[in-house]
Amino acid sequence: MCISPDCAAKSIGISIRRCCTPCAVPGMCSAMRLSELIRQPGMIWRRFRRLLRTSVFRLALLFAIAFSVVVGVSLAGVYWLSTQYIVGQIDVNLRDELTQLRGDVGDGPGEGEGLIGQIQEQVAQTDKSSRLYLLVDANQHILAGNLLGWPEDLSCGQPAQFSDQSNIVPSKLQAEDSDIRVRALSTRLADGRCLLVGQAMVEEEGFTDHTGYLLSWALGIITLFSLAGGGWMGLAVLRRIDTITHTATQIMAGEFSRRIPDEGKGDEFSDLSARLNQMLDRIDELMAGMRSVTDNIAHDLRSPLTRLRNRLEISLTHERPADEYREVIQQTLDDADQLLALFNTLIAIAQAEAGVRREVFTTVDFSTLLIDLVDFYQLAAEDRGVHLSAQIQPGITRLASQGLLTQIVVNLLENALNHIPAGSKVTVTLTQQEKTITLTIADNGPGIPNPADRLRVLERFVRLDAARSSPGSGLGLALVRAAMHEQGGTVELHDNHPGLKVLLTFPRLKVS
Repeated sequence: MCISPDCAAKSIGISIRRCCTPCAVPGMCSAMRLSELIRQPGMIWRRFRRLLRTSVFRLALLFAIAFSVVVGVSLAGVYWLSTQYIVGQIDVNLRDELTQLRGDVGDGPGEGEGLIGQIQEQVAQTDKSSRLYLLVDANQHILAGNLLGWPEDLSCGQPAQFSDQSNIVPSKLQAEDSDIRVRALSTRLADGRCLLVGQAMVEEEGFTDHTGYLLSWALGIITLFSLAGGGWMGLAVLRRIDTITHTATQIMAGEFSRRIPDEGKGDEFSDLSARLNQMLDRIDELMAGMRSVTDNIAHDLRSPLTRLRNRLEISLTHERPADEYREVIQQTLDDADQLLALFNTLIAIAQAEAGVRREVFTTVDFSTLLIDLVDFYQLAAEDRGVHLSAQIQPGITRLASQGLLTQIVVNLLENALNHIPAGSKVTVTLTQQEKTITLTIADNGPGIPNPADRLRVLERFVRLDAARSSPGSGLGLALVRAAMHEQGGTVELHDNHPGLKVLLTFPRLKVS
């Protein structure tokens, strides 16, 4: 069922895939398709040219040619073997009859009349009309038989195949075929005479000709179907590629939500469509993340820049003592340092994710480093009323960048201390397994109950405070993830029931 252009333009009947009432005439859709083709005569030619340019069609064409050549050679071999088999069977029959003639009458002196009589008897039999006989003396004078003469260039005693170029075949056979081929065997008798027995290959020639005709038709049909199959495959592939190309064109035009439809065939095009759709989804996510990062950067930069400008403007419009100017300059420097720290963190994250930072990897006593950092933050934890404890397995060493490890632990400890209320607990645990080293920093604060939020906070500038009124830039956990990526490790956030548990997993690297 199809839809007419008028109905489509009026949006009538589209949902049920039928024409509207005025168009619902039998054969109308087919007529419209034909009229469309008539109005666009170049469309078929353009599509055919596109088909000829496709790699699949060229490959199918080469395959069809190669297949046709192989089939042609095989059929030619069958034809040749059939012909040789027929000739071999004729030779066997001729040899048997030649032996029988010699055995019945003998070939010694005085046996000539008997052999002549036997040959004349064989010639007289109507069912032997295609069989040829000839008995000649030493001077090739005909003694008996139905051949009109000895074949040219034929030696007695040698098997031969000749055409009737000298008109030596009986006229009865000549009427059936103007160019008769004869298969003959001959033998020289003891008295010098030569006996020839031959077979006019009238029926055999007809059989082989008919066989060759059928094989030629078979080859032609096979070649035609091979080419048609190649064209069909090319059109099928072209249709699938057109779908992908059309979707890509729509996406390039700004329709970023478009995806390649999956026909559910489970073939390589379905796999390609799935991978391309996954890539498009990922690009869409990255673009959404980029928009979010841009908005967040603008928000986070606006506040310090606004404070900086207002402070400088007020200082210029009102006379102040030198000490107050000095204080304003110091506050301005603090805001500038905050902005520089923000950009330095962004650069560090980008370099870590791209793998372009050149950190020096040395043997690091991870246990000792972690103990020192926990001791360093004990005073800050006590000031906030937080109990900070550690369970660190001693003697854990790793080939790593001490600066990166310090940055990771510092960011996580500060993140925990800044987001839990007084009276909470923070526990730092370091253990070593056979192939990994595990660092856990867990607290019993409010945590992040939503699993989606626990994944989202690892992105840049993501803060669960929608108003972005709490301190920080939302880059701490993003920097931790980038640094872990550079160290070859992973970071995971889990619900601590209550609170948040940050699980860092490092692969063990051999220390030389």
